[in-house]
Amino acid sequence: MAFGDDLVAYLDSNSTALTAGTSLFKNAIIETTGRAVFVVEVRGQSPQEKFGGNLPAYTQPSADVIVRSTIAAGGPGIAASTGTRSLAQNVWGILNVPVNTNVNSIYYERISPQTDPYYMGHDDQGRALFGFTVDSMRAPSTS
Repeated sequence: MAFGDDLVAYLDSNSTALTAGTSLFKNAIIETTGRAVFVVEVRGQSPQEKFGGNLPAYTQPSADVIVRSTIAAGGPGIAASTGTRSLAQNVWGILNVPVNTNVNSIYYERISPQTDPYYMGHDDQGRALFGFTVDSMRAPSTS
């Protein structure tokens, strides 16, 4: 299972504000009518090898989490970012919790954001963007 799938499933089941396919999306930044969260898989760290065996001790996939505000009020570049920053901080908090847990039947030793959410500017329609990168350590999987 891909790390993006696992993050979306975890956020969908642990947040009352997000619903996969409505306000939460994987590997695509699409047009939506409200605030949206996008989980985009990125290059992680190399797997940690172990002595003997066919698979590494654990893998370290990563993803970027991007939170976008609603349509810019007052024209491009004037989107209010307060609620969007709060949503980004809430998502960050949800992803700071997983330690020694299973997500989609994959064992995660940890899932942890690298930084606090940071302001990424505005998109071409003036909607505010906040983001952070999430790292993990998980059991290796051949599927």
